Amino acid sequence: MSGQTFEVFTLFPDAVAGFLRGGLVGKAVARELVSVHCTDYREFATDRYRTVDDAPYGGGPGMVMKIEPVVAALEHVTALRGPMHRILLTPAGPRFDQRVAERLAALPRIGLLCGRYEGIDDRVREHFVDECLSLGDFVLNGGEVAALAIIEAVARLREGVLGNPESAARDSFSLQDMSSGTGPEDHEAWLEHPHFTRPPEFRGLGVPEVLLAGDHADVARWRREQVWRRTWALRPDLRPQRTLPAEAPLYLVAHFEQGPTDMSERAAWITALAAAARQGGAELRVVAPGHRAPEVAGVPRAAQYRSLKDLARELRRRHGRAPRLVALGPAGDLPLARGAAPLLDLLAASGAGDLSAPLVLVLPCAATGDLARPVANAPQGRSAPSFEPLKGLEAAFSPAPPNASGLASGLAETPSMNDSSGPQPVDAAARLVAVALAELKSRRSTNPPELRHEQQ
Repeated sequence: MSGQTFEVFTLFPDAVAGFLRGGLVGKAVARELVSVHCTDYREFATDRYRTVDDAPYGGGPGMVMKIEPVVAALEHVTALRGPMHRILLTPAGPRFDQRVAERLAALPRIGLLCGRYEGIDDRVREHFVDECLSLGDFVLNGGEVAALAIIEAVARLREGVLGNPESAARDSFSLQDMSSGTGPEDHEAWLEHPHFTRPPEFRGLGVPEVLLAGDHADVARWRREQVWRRTWALRPDLRPQRTLPAEAPLYLVAHFEQGPTDMSERAAWITALAAAARQGGAELRVVAPGHRAPEVAGVPRAAQYRSLKDLARELRRRHGRAPRLVALGPAGDLPLARGAAPLLDLLAASGAGDLSAPLVLVLPCAATGDLARPVANAPQGRSAPSFEPLKGLEAAFSPAPPNASGLASGLAETPSMNDSSGPQPVDAAARLVAVALAELKSRRSTNPPELRHEQQ
């Protein structure tokens, strides 16, 4: 196993060398897994004052590092220890990230040119380096901090530097496909899940109970959900903007709770939701345990089922693949996607990951009905969820708030909605369905395999 070498060109070699004497990189240097050499530009200055800077042509504030000592230092180190991949560290360069670190980890020798003052004569960038990199959209006094950051990020990816190589594979930005552990070629990235350790309670602050229960499958499921939640909350730009394949069937399910039945009220629900489903390009299905719902225009008895399980079985037979069942609105402890983009990403990253399978939105349709049911005898003071969703659902979906509020505002301004009593449950449900289906419709694709990366 050959070590990787970093050549750092700087005016402050002691600052770089001092930092690298400690930590994992220092241990890697001691074990000859990584080598770091520092070269001082001043050693290649040609006057007795060891001058490395001069006033800029054209005038202006500050000084500019001269080209002669920089190129002389590069040529000397190349002749002494061999060629290298030369990187100029500058705020004007492309941003350094985990993908770049992974690419650089495969290189045997890397040269890092640290500038100072107003920077290095630009002829160095034009003719004497292989690429430019920046840590981000801010300015430092020099490139040394950037060089150290790159050395740490790259060296830790080399074999043997970390005690447990799986640590690097599960880092933020390295964690990729959550279901299989291996990522696709376009390197979709996630933020890492939160970590906890002893003690289990500190000043009244506890640890998520799932981590203490000892069920490894539950822990893995919790971590996948946390990865998804954290990434979409903090860095949605890391995720591809997935589209719903054009051929993916879309269903809306009006789910009625078992119990006393008011057929006229149920007919009102079905009529309103059938209209919203047609407008949104979905097929309406009715699930009514124990009772047949009344037949209304466009919703025959054949579209009615006694359970979600029966419905799922029928859709699988019809389409040749298992449907993806999603609650419309918050539902117990199911992961809640606030928008179509995070919903499609969650479905793609979990389970079979098949976005061309039938997508089924399940909506509760009773005054007291809810997809979340109270758990009997729930223990007090525990972090376990207080509600239990219907079986078979894998996620919950709420339309993006701006769209929903905009539509609700528009409806409230119409004469039929100018009512001091406020919208009735059926009206509110129809609005929710309309917004949800419109958002999913906007994410339909005419080219199913294609993923479009966009800023949020």
